[in-house]
This record gives sequence, C-alpha cells and structure tokens, in this order.
Amino acid sequence: MSRAPYRGLRIILGVFSLLTAVGGIVIIFSNKPMIMRLFLRPPESEVSTLLLIVTKEMGGFILMLSVMLFFAYRDPARNVAIVNAFIVGLCILAFTPLLSLYTLDMRQLFPSYLIWGRALVRLALAALLFYLRPQESAPKQS
Repeated sequence: MSRAPYRGLRIILGVFSLLTAVGGIVIIFSNKPMIMRLFLRPPESEVSTLLLIVTKEMGGFILMLSVMLFFAYRDPARNVAIVNAFIVGLCILAFTPLLSLYTLDMRQLFPSYLIWGRALVRLALAALLFYLRPQESAPKQS
C-alpha cells in the first residue's frame, strides 16, 4: 500500500490542505474591515473595490489549491505532479517577496527580517517536501 511509507508527507499535505481551505473561505467571505485587518491595517485609501474583488478571486485560487493538496494527501504516490508543483510554488513564493523588498519600498510596511524569515521557512518546507516526496518511477510496460 502507498499509505504507510508516506505518512510524514501525508500529514504535511493534510495540514496544508486544511489551512488553505480555511484561508480561502475566510478570504472569499470577508468584507473590507476584515481585509484591512488581514493586510495589517494599510491606509484606507489603499483598499479599493478592485482590490477586494481581486482578493476574493485569489480566495478561489486558494480553495483550488486546497482541493489539489487534498488529492495529493489521499494518495501521494499517484499525485507526484501535485507535490512537485507545490514544491516549485513554495520556491517561487520564497523569492518573490525578496524581489519586492529590493524593487519596491516595502520596508515601510514590513520589517526586512520578517520577509527574509518567511522566505527561509518556505525554502525549508520546500526542501522537506522534496525529501519526503515519492520518487517517480518509469511506467510499466505490458
């Protein structure tokens, strides 16, 4: 059975699936004050109707990610592509805030050490998932 050797990977994927589902539902059903609290209280003029619409669409994408992680949680050996895509996504999400840190004026909103810390945690999670992921095998020929 494929369930026993991948217990650690299944736990990590299950936790991420649950967290992304809750996060996506919160983002979809939140209103302007909740979005302002989630974005650490930016100036009210910065939170427009267009931003609220885009965040609700982003919540839909987060729910889609949650469903894919749930499928990978159920059988990691058959859904290696989802696990690999999640690893690549974590690596991309580690580097994009660092790029924003140096190209935009983000230091007024967030301290640099928090952005670097988040990037390192994401890279560590990607490395752990890469270590735990099932190895792709060649298809069996009949």
